[in-house]
Amino acid sequence: MKRRDFERHLERTIAAIPPEFLAQIENLSFQVEDWAEPATLEEVGLEDPRDLLGYYSGWPLSERTHDYGSCLPDVIIIFQLAVENHMEETGEPLARVLRETVVHELAHYFGFSEEEMDEVERHWAEQGK
Repeated sequence: MKRRDFERHLERTIAAIPPEFLAQIENLSFQVEDWAEPATLEEVGLEDPRDLLGYYSGWPLSERTHDYGSCLPDVIIIFQLAVENHMEETGEPLARVLRETVVHELAHYFGFSEEEMDEVERHWAEQGK
């Protein structure tokens, strides 16, 4: 898929976030890259770049204090080729993969740990998403 088409799908996914959550997002940039860098994979404990669909880097809202200000934006990176690979392997549609990836990374932005997200995702699986 061409990068611009992928970015348009991502933009639609972001636009579909409920307004009450969008209103709380500040100083956050969404970016698209092909694959995660080796240092990023190492940081999250993965070896295969196909296993990392998205990555949040920044200072979660739950940890920000009055000192926070004049900072570079936090970043959520969506790894396009990893997403496309996941779609090919699972048969899941792009809209679903992007929605789940964006929600997962936004949860980190809001302060959820990886363990808490594992629990949420288990619940989604039990409910049939």
